Amino acid sequence: MKKIFAFSSAMFISFGLHAGCMTNKVNAINDKLKVSAVSETVKQEVMRLRDLGIKNEHSNAKMAVKYFEDAIGKLN
Repeated sequence: MKKIFAFSSAMFISFGLHAGCMTNKVNAINDKLKVSAVSETVKQEVMRLRDLGIKNEHSNAKMAVKYFEDAIGKLN
């Protein structure tokens, strides 16, 4: 019983830590988006890419990173 509890606790903690692994990237995009002087069309594309990154964060991390990088690239 103790092993099951320990394993469950470890899994819960690891999932909790993993859940915010890309929070810094999302925050960086949001911060740049606020101060950026790009057109409304570019802002909408950046928000679309950011949302795709968030959606794929856990199912396809490589694709999520690509979306985040593309979003930041459009703001630079």
